[in-house]
Amino acid sequence: MRNRWLLGIGAALIVLGIVLMLSAGGLPAMYLAFIGVILVVAGLLVGPRYAKELTAPPQGYEATGETFIDPSSQRKVEVFQDPKTGHRVYVSRT
Repeated sequence: MRNRWLLGIGAALIVLGIVLMLSAGGLPAMYLAFIGVILVVAGLLVGPRYAKELTAPPQGYEATGETFIDPSSQRKVEVFQDPKTGHRVYVSRT
């Protein structure tokens, strides 16, 4: 899930900046729209905090012994790691 609040605030600042540019013009309105563009770009570039949860680990992955409660779904999640590459996956354990 991308940071929707960055996208929402950025879009609102862009619209407000454009409205102000059309009605009054000036540098502050352009500055406001520019800040909005920066927030929208940041919102699009920021990826998810955790990788997608799986229901079973891929073949060859070993349990790390780490578990936690996913704050968004309130489910128990177990961490598995590929010993060759170090890649980690998260497996939902409900």
